Amino acid sequence: MKKHFLVASLLLTSILNAEVHRNTGCGLGSMIIENQNTVAKQVLAATTNATSGNQTFGITTGTLNCNKPVVLVSNEKAEKFVADNMDALAIDIATGEGENLETLSTLLNIEDKATFNQKLKANFSKIYSSAEVTSADVLDRIAVIIG
Repeated sequence: MKKHFLVASLLLTSILNAEVHRNTGCGLGSMIIENQNTVAKQVLAATTNATSGNQTFGITTGTLNCNKPVVLVSNEKAEKFVADNMDALAIDIATGEGENLETLSTLLNIEDKATFNQKLKANFSKIYSSAEVTSADVLDRIAVIIG
């Protein structure tokens, strides 16, 4: 019993005297388990986050020590369209016109399609920055550009 108390005391002391560590991310665990510079505290914070299921809420709302994403695209049809048409959409964005670009602007509820097309064309290298770019990257970058 004394050994358990000693271990618990040492753990509590290290919890109270440690500096913040962000391996565990944001969420309730990051708020109640401060100074996460030990493995035990990081495990406790991560476990708290995982068992309470609060990180998604925190990220979406910008609470619980989470930063709300700059871009939050929640358009399943646009996401699927971009994923299914990456190459053709790249060609349309590069030229500033085309059926795929027209469809995307409709899915994103863009009113001024000519300006949308020109902004994307002017920022093609930012949108398609490498051959490994993902459809999620493309949509996030478009949202920032038109934002």
